[in-house]
Amino acid sequence: MGASSAPLVSDRMSVLCLKAEYVGNANANFMHGIEALNTQYEGMRRVRGDGNCFFRGFVFALCEQLLPASPSGGEDVNAARRLRIQEKIQQSKSELLAVGYSDVAIDAFWETFVDYLAAMEGRSHAELVQDFQTEGGESEYLVEPMGKECDQPQIAALTEALQVGVKIEYLDGSAGPDEDLQSYVCSPTVPPVAVGSDSPPRSSSPSSTTQQLSAQEQAFSITLLYRPGHYDILYPRESGDATQEDSASS
Repeated sequence: MGASSAPLVSDRMSVLCLKAEYVGNANANFMHGIEALNTQYEGMRRVRGDGNCFFRGFVFALCEQLLPASPSGGEDVNAARRLRIQEKIQQSKSELLAVGYSDVAIDAFWETFVDYLAAMEGRSHAELVQDFQTEGGESEYLVEPMGKECDQPQIAALTEALQVGVKIEYLDGSAGPDEDLQSYVCSPTVPPVAVGSDSPPRSSSPSSTTQQLSAQEQAFSITLLYRPGHYDILYPRESGDATQEDSASS
C-alpha cells in the first residue's frame, strides 16, 4: 500500500507486525530491535508516511491522552491539561500573526498550524534551536519545512510550545541483540503555569534556570517510534513483560 492510500493513522496493532517489513533484510538487528520494543510496548499505530508523520502522530497521541477521563469516576486529571492546551491554541493565532505569519497560512490545515506553532516557539525562544541553525541563521529551513522529515529542532520547539514531553525510540538497525535501543527524550524546560495563575511569564533568556516538572507532568508525555525517515505511535506496557500472546504471534 502506497503512502497516499494508507490511512492517516491505523488501528492499534502489535509491534511484532513490523517484522513482516524486515523479512530477508540482511541486517538482523531490525528483528532484534522489534523484539526489544515488544517487551516495552504493548502496541503501536502506523502513521501515513507522507512527510508529516511526526506532527500527525504527535497530535493524535496527544488527543488520545487528553480526551479520556480518569477511570472509576475519579478526578479528571486531564481537565486542567486540556484547558491549558486549549488556551495555548486559542492565543497562538495572535502570537503567530505578531511574528509575521498570514491568516491564510494559519487557517490552511491542522498539521500546518502545529508546525507553525513549533516555528513560533523557535522564533520566540531562539536558544531552543540556535544549535541547529544554518551558518546564515536560517531557522526557517530547520523548523518550518512541511512534507519533510522532522528532527530535533522541531521536536524541541513543539514540546516547549505545548509543554508536553515526547520520547522517541529508534529502530534503525544499529543496536545488536545485547544492546539497548537508542532513544531520545525531550521534556519541556518550564512547568506549565496553572490556569488562572497570576504567575509572571517565563523568561526567554538562555541563562534562565531550568525548572523541574512535577511528577504528574513528567508522566504526561507521548512516545513515538522512529525508523529512518518515518514516525509511528507507540503505547508503553503497564508491565515490562511481553505477553504470551505477543510472543506466540512472532
